[in-house]
Formats: sequence, C-alpha cells, structure tokens
Amino acid sequence: MPDNTSPLWWLFAVLSALIFLALWYPGMVNNRQKAVISCAPLLSIVVLFGYSRANDESIIEWLPIYCAMILGFALAAVGHWKALRTFMAWRAENPGKPDSEGPSTPWMLQLAVTLPGLSIPAFLLFR
Repeated sequence: MPDNTSPLWWLFAVLSALIFLALWYPGMVNNRQKAVISCAPLLSIVVLFGYSRANDESIIEWLPIYCAMILGFALAAVGHWKALRTFMAWRAENPGKPDSEGPSTPWMLQLAVTLPGLSIPAFLLFR
C-alpha cells in the first residue's frame, strides 16, 4: 500500500470513481439521473480541492480517504439494482414528492455499513 503522499493515489482515485459509476449506472433509469450520478465523484474531488487549499494541505494526502468514501458509496448499490431502479423510476415519475413516500431504499442500510466501514479505517491509517 503506498503512503498517503504517493502519486499512485490519483490512479486509485480514478479507479474508485470508475467503480462508483459502474455500480450506480445500472440503477439509473434516464439520462438525467445518469448525468447527476456522474457528477458525484467530480464534485467530491472539487470539494476536496477546496478543503485542501483552504487548509494549506496537499490534496494527495486526502486521496486515500476520497477513495474509501467513493468506494463506500459504490458498494452500497451492490445487490440492490432492482430496488434502486424501482425507486429511481418512481422518483422520475414523481419529481416533487418526498423520497419517504416512494418505494423502500434498502441500499441505505448497506450504505450505513460500507461508508463508515471503509472511511474510518482510511482516516485512521492515512491522517
């Protein structure tokens, strides 16, 4: 495992973003949803850039945590594509209604496990 200043983390960040997209795309039912989900890894890295600049830190030092968080979100979708597609189809048909009125979201429980399960160790190991 490279240390948190290795430029290899850029490669891992790109791979993490690609895995995220590969796992969430099957759940999206229209091009608008695919466009929005495609922005998630990019917006996350923009926020990370801003944070690292504001705190005068190198962004490379934060990339292991970025990778862990993106993979945590990505793994939340595993096994829930049918439910995700059902929910996203409902959401496309009912744009103004709150999500709580729609079909169940079983991936949220998985997210509650995968996100901290990957992010906390990454934070402890690399920060």
